[in-house]
Amino acid sequence: MKYLYALTFISAASAATRFNALNYNPKRPDGSCPNVDQVKQDLTVLSQYTDTLRIYSVKDCNQGEPVLRAMEGTNWKLYLGMWVGPSDDSYEADKTELIRLSKVFDLSKNVKAVVVGSEMVYRKEQTSAQ
Repeated sequence: MKYLYALTFISAASAATRFNALNYNPKRPDGSCPNVDQVKQDLTVLSQYTDTLRIYSVKDCNQGEPVLRAMEGTNWKLYLGMWVGPSDDSYEADKTELIRLSKVFDLSKNVKAVVVGSEMVYRKEQTSAQ
C-alpha cells in the first residue's frame, strides 16, 4: 500500500518532471522479497520518473541481486547502499554481499556509486570517520 501511495504522490508531483534518482525498496507489500520479474515490473513503472535508483542495503531481502539482474542490459543506474547499524553485523553482511555481487556482475555498467552508512551519519549515530 505504501508503494501505491508513493507512486500516486510521484504522479501528482511530477506530471512533467523527471527525478535525478529515487530511493527504492523492492520488498513487496506483504513484506516478501522480490524476484527479478517483479523488479522489472517496478522499473517499467518507475521509468516514467527516473532512470536512477538508490537502494539502502544490498543484503536486506537480498535486494542487490534482483535489482542488478533487472537492470542488466539497460540504461538504468543504481546507487548501491550498505547499511550500517549499531553493531557491525549489517555492515559486514552488506560488505560480504557486495564483494559477492562484484564477482557476479560488472558493477561499472549500472552502479554509479556505493553509499555506506549515510543514514547513521544523518541520524548522528556515527560520524563519517567511524
